[in-house]
Amino acid sequence: MRVFIGYFIWGLILAAPVAWLIWKLDLMRALPRWFQPRQRRAVRLPPQLEGIVIRGKRWQAPKDGTR
Repeated sequence: MRVFIGYFIWGLILAAPVAWLIWKLDLMRALPRWFQPRQRRAVRLPPQLEGIVIRGKRWQAPKDGTR
């Protein structure tokens, strides 16, 4: 277990500066597109749902007719 903890700590010590260098020198742009994280796209709702979904929650009219 001590060996695992030792390797784990050294991994953290070495990973932080390497990640910072990759970020600072913008080395991710040299990688192929399939290797990079996928860009998230905005969700597009069909027209009939535009007014129903508000902030990710469905809106329902009150059952008794009052607000």
